[in-house]
Amino acid sequence: MFTGIIQAQGSLVSLKKKIFPEMVVEFILPEKVAIGDSVAVNGACLTVVKMENSRFSFDLSRETLNISNFNDLPRGSLLNIELPLTLTAFLSGHLVSGHLDGTVRTRSINRSAERSTFVFTFTRKEWRRFLVFKGSVALNGISLTVSEIGDSSFSVEVIPHTLETTNLKFLKIGDRVNLELDLIGKYIYTEKNLRD
Repeated sequence: MFTGIIQAQGSLVSLKKKIFPEMVVEFILPEKVAIGDSVAVNGACLTVVKMENSRFSFDLSRETLNISNFNDLPRGSLLNIELPLTLTAFLSGHLVSGHLDGTVRTRSINRSAERSTFVFTFTRKEWRRFLVFKGSVALNGISLTVSEIGDSSFSVEVIPHTLETTNLKFLKIGDRVNLELDLIGKYIYTEKNLRD
């Protein structure tokens, strides 16, 4: 379980699309990371399988490759990194599972000194029911608040600190971004449908 508060930025060293895909990411965190630990990489919960200094290897499932933006990223791409939530940590963002729903595409970016507005489009209409005005989404693992919702789009406003400390600062129109819809909203919707 994560919170969507990015702790570090890493660099994509390699993505080997073999029978068992493997991604290598270089990053430094103040906390020690061990083989078997979970790490959120651009919002996807991955397990450390190898370590060499500050380089960490992760096995990827075909499902993760298919629903994430990892296939789009060139070597050297900046990645958002977060370690799991502990029972003594502040929940500064929102509950994020690290299980991606898919990707959304960047439609527009309006940057300013006070805040930046990003608009994203999606094609899966069923996602609309999980988008709530002033509710939460995780984009590339970042906990953000929904500021506007359309039939197939939504926007978020990003403060300068978040823009500077995440890979949103390099986002371009047309880029795909990893999306995790609100976890509690999905549970409530599922429970309601089971009762009905």
